Amino acid sequence: MLLWGLRMVRIGINDAWGSEVRSALGASLSNRFKAFFTGLGVTVLLQSSSATALLTSSFSGQGIINTAPALAVLLGADVGTTLVTQILTFDLSALSPFLIAVGVAMFTYSDGGRTRDIGRLVLGIGMMLLALKLILGASMPMRESEIIQGIFAALGNDLVLAVIFAAIIAWLAHSSLATVLLIITLASTGVMHITVAFAFVLGANIGGAIPPFVATLRASSAARQPPLGNLIFRVCGVLIALPMLGIISDWLTQFDVSNARQIANFHMLFNIALALMFLPLIDRMAALTMRLLPESEEDPDAVGPMHLDKSAFETPLVALVNAEREVLRMGEVVEKMFRNTFIALKKNDVELAKNTRKMDQVANQFYDEVKLYLTNLSRESLGDKESKRCAEIMSFVTNLEHIGDIISVDMIDNILRKKLVSRARMSLHDREDINSLYQPVLLSFHLSLSVFTSGDIGMARQLLAKKYKFIKLEKQAVVNHLVKLREDVTYDSRLSAMQLDVIRDLKRINSHLTAVAYPILEAAGQLRSRLKKNNKTEVKA
Repeated sequence: MLLWGLRMVRIGINDAWGSEVRSALGASLSNRFKAFFTGLGVTVLLQSSSATALLTSSFSGQGIINTAPALAVLLGADVGTTLVTQILTFDLSALSPFLIAVGVAMFTYSDGGRTRDIGRLVLGIGMMLLALKLILGASMPMRESEIIQGIFAALGNDLVLAVIFAAIIAWLAHSSLATVLLIITLASTGVMHITVAFAFVLGANIGGAIPPFVATLRASSAARQPPLGNLIFRVCGVLIALPMLGIISDWLTQFDVSNARQIANFHMLFNIALALMFLPLIDRMAALTMRLLPESEEDPDAVGPMHLDKSAFETPLVALVNAEREVLRMGEVVEKMFRNTFIALKKNDVELAKNTRKMDQVANQFYDEVKLYLTNLSRESLGDKESKRCAEIMSFVTNLEHIGDIISVDMIDNILRKKLVSRARMSLHDREDINSLYQPVLLSFHLSLSVFTSGDIGMARQLLAKKYKFIKLEKQAVVNHLVKLREDVTYDSRLSAMQLDVIRDLKRINSHLTAVAYPILEAAGQLRSRLKKNNKTEVKA
């Protein structure tokens, strides 16, 4: 119930303010101190340093932020989760029935939107408070168990084993927060000595850093560097603090506070000490992680999807970012197919055409795995925003797959057919007309990827305007070619058919690319007025 309550809170925050959280994380990284406090604030909201780490890694993998500020974000996330622990350490169990009732009412009877998301958030907090109360009640008999007392006595004699044991628990639970809360609850019953509890907290800190590192193992080096640096930070901190646990426990016991409060304070002080110690050393750690995980030139044609981690489903915002990254990589493959096709068309390079056709298998692999990933994600509890974004990603990746098919099936066939008419020569005007269409489509390719990732209304309008200009160019190219046929009766009919097919294929590709702009402009209420304006312009022309 504790883990499920954490999940409910995280989903509620993602659904209600997910885009704002992501924008804040991406925009507030100009220096290490701002990045630190941004990571702290985002983690307090998400109640998961792992979710913050995965979001940060995705930004680092896309080149949005460098490794150094990303490490500052993760240090802030480590402190942020301790603040949540401090709050939940207070005895708030009496509020759980009220919060659960309010949360259920808001979630069930609201019309949707942010009110429903806040209801899920309140319900999750109520479940967490109830779970802590139930754990406390269930653990009371453990004080009388000789087996449990023997286990904790053994762990007290071997604190390294206690650290490893707690790290494994936190790794399996994918939550250092839940693990620390469990430790606090057990310690409050007197089951374990305070020194053993501190060792467990140190292990939970290491275990909480493992899931983001494991989740990014197949990602690019840039995406893996921040989780690795954070894991090294925590391991170094544990190695320094572990020999001093006896001194620390004696010092903290001087304060007249409960065991639960001592553990929460130790957890917070440990992470604050890590931040104070390693914030000045972030640049050196970034350099170290770059040496351990050097950047390599990534060939998108040689590998398939790498970021589709199903463990991110519990944080839909992270899962959607993962899918976006793979769609962008697929876009690079399809764009390279497009460029190679026109090089092969100009040079009549049959081998390049055949190799380009093989690249479609990589594009299809991206499409199949992204589609399966989004389908599985859609079975999770998604909010309206996440469901809408999931559909947008599916639509865009489908359009990219259609473009790949047009290139590999239709345009490559034209190139192979061109070999049969190699003696024929395309006229200068026809070459200029086709090139005048190819360049705008290539520009639209880049712009459509930007529109897909940003959702910017201005860029969407620009992409749609390019479509209307392209339509005029395409019509003029067809007219020019027909005039050429009328003036030159000896013009090869097969070469003519090939040129008209290329123009048609370019038009189809451009239509698939510009499709991403329509839902953005429609949501902004600008699509209808835009269409009217362009229709009037065409009538005047």
